[in-house]
Amino acid sequence: MNEPTNDWWSTHPLGGAILVIVRGVGAVVGLFLFVISIPLTISPIPLGLPLMIVSLILLAATSRRAHRIITGYLKRHPGIWERFKHVFGGDKDHDATP
Repeated sequence: MNEPTNDWWSTHPLGGAILVIVRGVGAVVGLFLFVISIPLTISPIPLGLPLMIVSLILLAATSRRAHRIITGYLKRHPGIWERFKHVFGGDKDHDATP
């Protein structure tokens, strides 16, 4: 959501309203999943951490404030980003041959 929408929302008559609704629904779903993931992190079923990661990704995609908070945290803790950047295509060095 934080990516450019190819100006569709500005050219379509209802685009702005649709964009606000989609971002709002995404933020609410992300917060809901995050709240659900908190008690699941201490349960014996290993579902809490993956659900928390998915909810944070959804929040970062739909909310600019959440995106700034999450990227700020990752800049302060680069070791966490090093573990996950290959999932998002951020590790372009692994394809290079010496």
